[in-house]
Amino acid sequence: MQQKPRNNGYPGTLICAVLLVLLSTGVSGQKQYSKARKLELREDVRRMFQHAYDGYLRHASNYDELRPLTCDGHDTWGSYSLTLIDALDTLATMGNFTEFRRAARLLEEKMDFDRDINVSVFETNIRIVGGLLSAHLLSKRAGVELEPGWPCKGPLLRLAEDVARRLLPAFVTNTGMPYGTVNLRYGVPKGETSITCTAGVGTFLIEFGTLSRLTGKTIYEDVAMKAVHALWAYRSPIGLFGNHIDVQSGRWTALDSGIGAGVDSLFEYLVKASVLLNRPELLELFHEARAAIDKYMRKEDWYVWVGMNKGRVTLPVFQSLEAFWPGILSIIGDTEPALRTISRYIGVWKKYGFLPEFYNIAAGEASPNREVYPLRPELIESAMYLYRATGNEYLLEFGEHMLETLEFSAKTKCGYATIRNVVTHEKENRMESFFLAETSKYLYLLFDEENFLHNDGSGGELLSTEDDVCVVQAGAYIFNTEAHPMDMSALHCCHAHNEDIYTSLDLQRFSPRAILERSKKRQVAVQEQWVPQCHPENNEFFNKEDESVQAQDSEKEQEREQSGTSTTMAVDIEVFDEFQQPAGDLLVSNFEQIREERELNESLHRNVVARNQLTVSDLDEFFAQRRESFASASEALNYVKTFMGNYTMDVAFIRGLQLYDTNMSSVLGTGAQKEYESRMRTLWQLYELQQQYVANIRVIQGLGLLTFPADGDRIPSHLTEVLDSLDKSAHLEHMDLQDLETRVSNTSSPQLAHIREVILKARNAYAIAMVNTSAMQEFAIRIYLSGTSEAGVRIHPLLEDGELSEEARKRPLKLAEERALFSYARRIVDFRKRMAETVDRLQTLMQDIPPPKRKEATTDSQAADASTVYTQTKAQMAAPAQQPEPSQEEKQSTQIQKGKLAENGSGLGEEESGCVWSQLVQTILRKTTVQRVKFDEAVLQENTRKALEKYARKELPHHLFACHRPEYIEGFAYRDFYPEAL
Repeated sequence: MQQKPRNNGYPGTLICAVLLVLLSTGVSGQKQYSKARKLELREDVRRMFQHAYDGYLRHASNYDELRPLTCDGHDTWGSYSLTLIDALDTLATMGNFTEFRRAARLLEEKMDFDRDINVSVFETNIRIVGGLLSAHLLSKRAGVELEPGWPCKGPLLRLAEDVARRLLPAFVTNTGMPYGTVNLRYGVPKGETSITCTAGVGTFLIEFGTLSRLTGKTIYEDVAMKAVHALWAYRSPIGLFGNHIDVQSGRWTALDSGIGAGVDSLFEYLVKASVLLNRPELLELFHEARAAIDKYMRKEDWYVWVGMNKGRVTLPVFQSLEAFWPGILSIIGDTEPALRTISRYIGVWKKYGFLPEFYNIAAGEASPNREVYPLRPELIESAMYLYRATGNEYLLEFGEHMLETLEFSAKTKCGYATIRNVVTHEKENRMESFFLAETSKYLYLLFDEENFLHNDGSGGELLSTEDDVCVVQAGAYIFNTEAHPMDMSALHCCHAHNEDIYTSLDLQRFSPRAILERSKKRQVAVQEQWVPQCHPENNEFFNKEDESVQAQDSEKEQEREQSGTSTTMAVDIEVFDEFQQPAGDLLVSNFEQIREERELNESLHRNVVARNQLTVSDLDEFFAQRRESFASASEALNYVKTFMGNYTMDVAFIRGLQLYDTNMSSVLGTGAQKEYESRMRTLWQLYELQQQYVANIRVIQGLGLLTFPADGDRIPSHLTEVLDSLDKSAHLEHMDLQDLETRVSNTSSPQLAHIREVILKARNAYAIAMVNTSAMQEFAIRIYLSGTSEAGVRIHPLLEDGELSEEARKRPLKLAEERALFSYARRIVDFRKRMAETVDRLQTLMQDIPPPKRKEATTDSQAADASTVYTQTKAQMAAPAQQPEPSQEEKQSTQIQKGKLAENGSGLGEEESGCVWSQLVQTILRKTTVQRVKFDEAVLQENTRKALEKYARKELPHHLFACHRPEYIEGFAYRDFYPEAL
């Protein structure tokens, strides 16, 4: 029975308005929060921060982070007092300017980043560079004594640039996407993996963009933009990003796509950097990316993980890092879906009191072994943004609940601890720096509605610079992903002042040589377009010619042909090379080579693989075939070969599906992988190339060529026999395989028999693989499983083993085919042979040269001849494990000797210069001395500029960046941005 609602004295229109709000958002608060209550909660947050901050200073100030259970510290990201830097702007946010000034002065005095330590490029950027930049921009408000030229100058700004400059070597890659690790002193470590997460590529724009705008050095913003554009170019055909990518090749190594761990801050920075740096094109990229996210990942206000190529669900989980998403939606003004999504996340929080790292949406519970909550800030961050945009007190109610659970379950005697298990609330001995940098700050800002960081441009302070007057402390304040706020208004104070107008000009274009080359190009273009009046294409003149004149010309031409005279006019042309020498002969000799290369290019162009993209439905039809559908084995084989020859794989798909067997790289080298993934091919071509690799590996491993010694009495002859066996005589080409096996077994040389047996087995295995339909089906299954969410596929072999063997022996390989097949193995054997011959020649030379005479008398042990030295050195190389570890004194002595050798050139006296072995040893010592490769910032900047030319956008007038009055700032709030307004 429906009851009539009571009015309780409220106007009916007000009740209707409240109902409309509740219906539109789907969430509402049950409590009412007065201004006094919000201030009370704000002070509770301040006390929480102060307790954790004091614990860090008291017990772990010389370490990166506090361990709150044992009340001591440990280093995590680089041993540079990380928590102190991370918490600096939180002190200013809460008004503790005295401590801010003390900590800032301490950092200026003690901080030195010239250290031989490997650090995370991503973490160092968001925490250290971001923290120092934010503290620099807040220095004026905190009462720090500023040096002339602030905000374009300052000690904290110089520290931030010092760190950022040490990160730049990470961006020297083939794609412009950065490595994940860098050494602060020496650049990218040797052997560093080129695989990094997507967020580690796209999370530099706010920090590096701010640094460029403050210093006037565009390289930082440029490399960050190039990295984003490069990442964008490698997204999947349906617009999704994978989780990890190879920054050298652009190949995706983790194909799961989501908005959580490994990807999250890419989307965050597209929105925030578009506002901070006034780059609307970044917001356009975000809207395009969001369309794909909503299409494939959004499931009833949840966001799941899908395969980046097909968009099928792979992980129906919610990650705590995904809780940033509603806040991003609120920044672009889309609050309704943001409120619906955050209500889902808050429901999980209230269920456990915290957010687990993974929450299984389908099961409705925390994922096993992922129940940890490391005091993450993403959920309270979104609550703060949404409350600023909507004023919905449901979010204040959640903030109060979060504060209560942190105090009840996470607090310790000297800080706040990570929750190891959200079900049992068991603690873990770690307090990450972002608890003070982010969680405390966002929670404080939620309740402090009058905080200066909420300034949307309605007020500011005029600041006089050398060139103009600008506005500072007006906002909008844009938070990086570590919650370090950047004052957008302050950035415009330095842009016009520091900008060098010549940096945007390509001065090489104005050199005399460049102007002359452009003039020549224009002349050539005019000549190519010019049509002579007598040319048939010039119809207007050609049609007016007298037919009788044409007839006379035709008769003259016939007479010349009959007399054997040529119609070509001879012209003497003198051609000179760069040394002013006649180059006519060289020009003539190169003509045939140029013509042959042109013909080759034309033939390659004609042989382009036709595009017929493979689909899942094609594979389904392929797997549905049965042996009984074919009359013979040949018919089944032809069907499979035709199928694999019809469908094409693009380069991006070949790389993404990881069809290449990586263990081949250790045998054939990375060049084989590049060949495999270098161009578009049909399935048959990919399969054939893969089987060629397998055949070569069988030969290389079967003959033990990878561990083959370079010296020995019979080594050259053995390698010669291997090469001869790989290039069989012509009379073996048409020999039956059984006869060949018999001949191999009856050979007089056991060694030669073994060589030919290994080659024969590899050859037969390859021949069978080329007709092995089961192997081809398994190859297709790998493609199918990589592009779908299927756990496994059962296949029915089209041909049995007996049919395969019979079919395989019908057509043995021809001599030319076999030579081409074993090209990789031959290459390695040929290299080993050359190396063995070189060692053999060196040994012969050293045995013929007498030992050098010394000026001073030497003992018998000191006067060892060259052959003895060679024998000892050879024995040491053969048994490196028996070498004792040199003492510290011996190491220092060796380094001193190497230094003297480097100073003296060859390192030999006049009487010792004739010893070939000594010369060789000294040459090796000089060439193997470890030297640091100098990082060239100018080269990186030039390459980055060239890469960004195709993404060039229309530049905005400079008066927007150095305005006398803040009209531009006044209408610009971080929650009201829309690109067309610019």
